[in-house]
Amino acid sequence: MKVVMANGCFDLFHYGHLLHLMAARDMGEFLVVSITADSCVNKPGRPILDQEKRARMVGELKCVDEVIIVTGMRDALRRVKPDIVVKGRDYDALDPGDANYCRRHGIEIRFTDTPKFSTTAMIDEARRRSGL
Repeated sequence: MKVVMANGCFDLFHYGHLLHLMAARDMGEFLVVSITADSCVNKPGRPILDQEKRARMVGELKCVDEVIIVTGMRDALRRVKPDIVVKGRDYDALDPGDANYCRRHGIEIRFTDTPKFSTTAMIDEARRRSGL
């Protein structure tokens, strides 16, 4: 069974997240989504939804087989030991340390080719439209 892992914050789940996870699931037989823990999200004022809510929302998707909460990508890679790790096309590459870990452990790195949606851009646009 080919295990695929997608990692991210998944704050304010949106259509881009759904497309990314569906594409990731199509790359294997079992999709694990690792959610970045609240204390490890590196964006000011985020996450808006706490890690339990984000994990529950993602875990309810038909394309997702398992959800874990992690401190970061390396924590997720060590725990899941996937065959494939998947990021969105807005990423050119994994962090060099994470990429080296994948190479040393035979983990294939792939990128989905789904349209880019940005939670931060969506928040900024909502603020602009509301005049805040």
